[in-house]
Amino acid sequence: MALSDRLEFEQLVHLVFQGLKPKLEEHSGLAIFARERSKFEGWLKVELCDVLVRHFEGVLPEVDWVDVTLPDLAIELKTVNTNYRMPGVVNKIRPITKNTDGVVKDIEKLRMSKFANNAVLFVAFPVDHTNPNWQGQLSRISKNLRELRHEAFQFKGGIPGVIYFGRV
Repeated sequence: MALSDRLEFEQLVHLVFQGLKPKLEEHSGLAIFARERSKFEGWLKVELCDVLVRHFEGVLPEVDWVDVTLPDLAIELKTVNTNYRMPGVVNKIRPITKNTDGVVKDIEKLRMSKFANNAVLFVAFPVDHTNPNWQGQLSRISKNLRELRHEAFQFKGGIPGVIYFGRV
């Protein structure tokens, strides 16, 4: 899939969101990670490969230090655990700015990749997309992207999260 066409990007976003959202919402073990504000990047990488391989050939993990690749697409992944207080979530100090800096660094790395198209996928939790504090952090990321799409979801137990997919 060449992402030079906006429609193709929108189709990819749809496939990824439709494939990942149920996995995020229905996995009991993942709800424990969300409640504890623990990251799950490795799990996300495996599940993204599972979603993509159903639609594309040549899906590979860890090519040239990129998390997931297709022949013409590199995707970096992050899980962004926030420090926002939320019912049902253990209160822990989490370096939200450091986490969003990691997403920005991945975007910068992707600009140097050999792939024709580059994207970043990240899951933020616990957070509601409209949270004003989160919007400030999100703007630091989105200003580095050509496009950014999102899909809200809830882990088992009702903890809110958001999947973001951005075109570099």
